[in-house]
Amino acid sequence: MSGLGIEDAWVMKQWTMGERFGANVVWLRIEAGLQQQELAARIGMRRQVLSKIERGEQVPRLDTILVLAAGLEVSTCQLVAWLWWDPPRHESYETPPAIAEMSGYEVLDFDLPGGFRISPVGYESRERFKDRLRQMGEDPHERDILDALSDDAPEGPRHQPPDQSWLVRAGAALKALREERGLTRDQLASKAPTTAAFIAQLEEAECSNPALRMFREICKALDGDGSDLAVLIEKVAAPRRAAREEWMREVRRIAGRGET
Repeated sequence: MSGLGIEDAWVMKQWTMGERFGANVVWLRIEAGLQQQELAARIGMRRQVLSKIERGEQVPRLDTILVLAAGLEVSTCQLVAWLWWDPPRHESYETPPAIAEMSGYEVLDFDLPGGFRISPVGYESRERFKDRLRQMGEDPHERDILDALSDDAPEGPRHQPPDQSWLVRAGAALKALREERGLTRDQLASKAPTTAAFIAQLEEAECSNPALRMFREICKALDGDGSDLAVLIEKVAAPRRAAREEWMREVRRIAGRGET
């Protein structure tokens, strides 16, 4: 796909910076009613070079971006739209009580490195937007999400917190695995997206409704595949997974997409 507004079929993809910028150039050039050769002649650029920019094969320098903006009669912000630089930041989150009742309690605490973020969408016409929505509706996963959000969808399976005996066994397994890896709680917290205090709560079975995701993240940080902790996690995860699958089958049936 050389640029938005060119292909008939919408393609969702992971753009490179060059491709995203090139797609912006294509869109703005078409909006200006210019052929590629016309824009190239207007800004004194060889058509082959402009073609490479539009295909994302060549990332232009700042002076070229300024020339392109002038030739297209747009702002430089329009040319670099849908591209962002996110600075490094620290994130922390504690599950609100109302959400914890549905999915379990968790404490997240982690650093995010700086990096570029590129939108997979960008400029698009009303027709392209409608086409993208249509194709999303044809995707089975997207269709499941839309059907599950409909007013006719049955209520999803209720979250059932693990019983106290499981919490005690899981906490002991977590502590044993951590000590086997030779890590303190602070050291583990630096590897997993949570705090040492919350790890202590899990190990001592003091959190009555922990989110299973936190156990998974900590187990992953401890390279715990096949460990007692991983086995205990799966004992809770398996029936939850089965309940969600059964609910999803009912959602599809009500939506007229039941399995035959």
